[in-house]
Amino acid sequence: MILARLCCITALCVAALAAPAQAQRVDPADAVTLALRNAVTFNPNGTQHVRLVALRALKDPAMQPMFQALLKADEAPLRLDGMFGLAELAGERGADPEALRAIGDSAVRTIAITECLGLGVLKPEGIRSILAWDDLPAYDRTLLVAELNRQHAPWDVALLGDASGSSTAEVAGLAAMLMLERGDDAPWKALTAKLSQLDPADRTDLLRRLCDASRHYELARAIAPLMEATKASSGVDRLAAIAAALAWDKSRGRDALLALAQSDRSPANLTQCGLLMLAGGDTFKAEDFALLQESGGIAQTIGAAGAAVRSGSADVAPALTRLIAAGNRPAAEWALREAARLPADTRREILLRTIDRLETIEQPAMQDQLLAALAARELIPTDAAELVKRVTRQGGRPEIPEAIVTAMCDMGTPEAATFARMVRGRMAQRGESMALVSIAKTADSLTPAEQLELARIGGGGGRVEEPIQMQAAWLYLRHAKKLSTALPQLTPR
Repeated sequence: MILARLCCITALCVAALAAPAQAQRVDPADAVTLALRNAVTFNPNGTQHVRLVALRALKDPAMQPMFQALLKADEAPLRLDGMFGLAELAGERGADPEALRAIGDSAVRTIAITECLGLGVLKPEGIRSILAWDDLPAYDRTLLVAELNRQHAPWDVALLGDASGSSTAEVAGLAAMLMLERGDDAPWKALTAKLSQLDPADRTDLLRRLCDASRHYELARAIAPLMEATKASSGVDRLAAIAAALAWDKSRGRDALLALAQSDRSPANLTQCGLLMLAGGDTFKAEDFALLQESGGIAQTIGAAGAAVRSGSADVAPALTRLIAAGNRPAAEWALREAARLPADTRREILLRTIDRLETIEQPAMQDQLLAALAARELIPTDAAELVKRVTRQGGRPEIPEAIVTAMCDMGTPEAATFARMVRGRMAQRGESMALVSIAKTADSLTPAEQLELARIGGGGGRVEEPIQMQAAWLYLRHAKKLSTALPQLTPR
């Protein structure tokens, strides 16, 4: 009797153990496909856009069926992400004008065109096709003609239609600047007459935006009129005009900037002038930065760094390091770019200091971590061993390995994948997950164990942010060769 009972209990235990084992035999593709369906499901708070942007960043041609399906969604945001995804995969063909044409809502279509311009996916042939539409608003029309100019593609004023007479001042102003490029100054004169009637704040804002547009769209003939229109100002419109001049009329821009730095010695103005001097490159010499000396604060730090770089001073490394630590993001990013051009030893010293300074800051701000990540991006291809020490060492501030692995995961390059293999197996779970995603982005194949781990991350078990989870989910399907089964399920709901 006792033996019979023991056999019965044993059988029950075996059955109990076998049931979970059978339950676990679920295809990992199901979990990651379910996660990816969140990316193609509309949410009023826009979370699906963040997920789709992360997927679009992989630039995988296999996503075309998914983006095509999004074009048929009921919700405009999903249709737009589908269109942008297809445009980014189209290479030199760029965005499909017919897909833009199919957007019935004029306001949504304007958003789509503007975003396509920002992404750089509208090519001259496609732009000319759109300009042939009869119902194209003046705002869209002027932006598209300006983009043809920026891309050095042929265009004529007839393409502008009556945009120069638009009741929207920014549209009329951009059209007037475009016509200046073709030798017609009448629209600009008409606009100038209206400028004096605007509220001073509105006038300043309009001129600032026109100056920015002239710089971006390479409207060189607008520089002199814009400099004239802002000559009595020392505000943001004047600074924007000088920035445009430094791009397309360097001598005029340099003279104006030095004059502004001499006439207005306020810390805020000298800082802005200093930033423009840094951006001006070789237009400004070491002696020009003397105008910022003895000014105190960030402007003086900018002046010292600018002078050191232009003169090739032995003090360049500490000067750039001080500028990075000064707390001004544009100046710090300039310093990092300059450091990348220096001899290897000096470059390495500055970039490593940018990372290691996180150890000395009580509460590193997001900007400090971003700068450290930018420095890591520069070092991963050339000085990986130095970064491995910082990622894998025990103790220390967690922000340092965090900045480095973030840079690694964002890069998506073979160098980043090589670095990921160097640190994998020596980090906490989140870092391990990011390392495997980095490897999966460029690897031809993964081991079965790596595939299963990638599926776990894609299913939400990797302690990573959702954009990285989305990428892991897609990469698992690709490496496991299960995209053909999953793609029919990745349609709008």
